[in-house]
Amino acid sequence: MTSKRTRADRVAENLKWRILSGDYRPGGKLPPELQLAAELGVNRFTVREAMNQLEQMRLITRKAGAGTRVLDYNEHASVDVIEYLVLSEDGVVNIEMLDNLLELACILSAELAALAAARRAEDDLIRLDVIVAKMRNEQNLSKLFWLDFDFNWALAGAARNIVPRLLMNSVRGLLEKYCHLLETLWVTPGTISEGYQYVVEAVRKRDTHRASALMRWVWTGRHQRFVEAAARASTRPPPRERHA
Repeated sequence: MTSKRTRADRVAENLKWRILSGDYRPGGKLPPELQLAAELGVNRFTVREAMNQLEQMRLITRKAGAGTRVLDYNEHASVDVIEYLVLSEDGVVNIEMLDNLLELACILSAELAALAAARRAEDDLIRLDVIVAKMRNEQNLSKLFWLDFDFNWALAGAARNIVPRLLMNSVRGLLEKYCHLLETLWVTPGTISEGYQYVVEAVRKRDTHRASALMRWVWTGRHQRFVEAAARASTRPPPRERHA
């Protein structure tokens, strides 16, 4: 169950979109708190609380006597801003950003597969086999989507490196939020399960080079199909609230 958003959350959301869309450019000043409060129909304290959120995300910097300046998110922000870069406020997919994400997923997955082949235990193979078996028998795209996530989660566990799992934790919420869109763009079930079966066999044989190459092959094909589908997609997420 998701927590109810406060007015400050909604104001912060509004300002995030303005900053990340370029309405407020890096190095420029945000309007004074009183001006923003009047514009958004809230009190100054609500605006100040929203500013605290933006500052924590490294989207702005505040200095007494100098006002509030916008930071370049490319240099300062964390993965928290990804969801605002993948989809515009009106639900249009940013193909360039999506391309960047899938390219990174391909690189990381290939390296994880190699580490998994070198470090895996028998329990890891059992978990991977179970997931692939479920994928072969599943046609529901929503369930398949999360089985795919589970496979990569298990592969990261077999690699004995906690950082990839922490990264996956950070995007889990984003995937949950937009899975209705992502499901419509995913590749066919048979393609996924067949490719992952080959990966598991390479991991089982401790063939690091083949495991890496196969995972790269899986993601390269997915990458191309996914971006092409996204460019054609007309599906949009639910409308967003623009103002507090």
